[in-house]
Amino acid sequence: MEWRVTEELGKTAVVSFSGNINVNDEPAVIELVRNVLLPKGFIFVIFDLNGVEYVDSAGMGSFLAARSVLNKSSGELALAAPSHKIEKILSLAGFNKIFKIFGSVEEAKRKVAV
Repeated sequence: MEWRVTEELGKTAVVSFSGNINVNDEPAVIELVRNVLLPKGFIFVIFDLNGVEYVDSAGMGSFLAARSVLNKSSGELALAAPSHKIEKILSLAGFNKIFKIFGSVEEAKRKVAV
């Protein structure tokens, strides 16, 4: 997994991920939110999943953990631009009922960015 902050909009950050998100990446995702984004005042975060090829259950768990950290700061995590395959995995896991999932980063920014 690789990530980079691609946009900073007020209190909103867009983080683009690529590769696979799995059990080895959970600490890095939580650290990203706690130690990189929150200290800079970003409490609304959009994870751009366009470049993600695979996500396992632990990777999805990292999304839940990141969401929990943001919620404690009155923030929010949205997921954007998942491939059809990733969207299906998220849906099967019920993440479409937990997260706001948008078809594109632009749509997510219109509805989430502050």
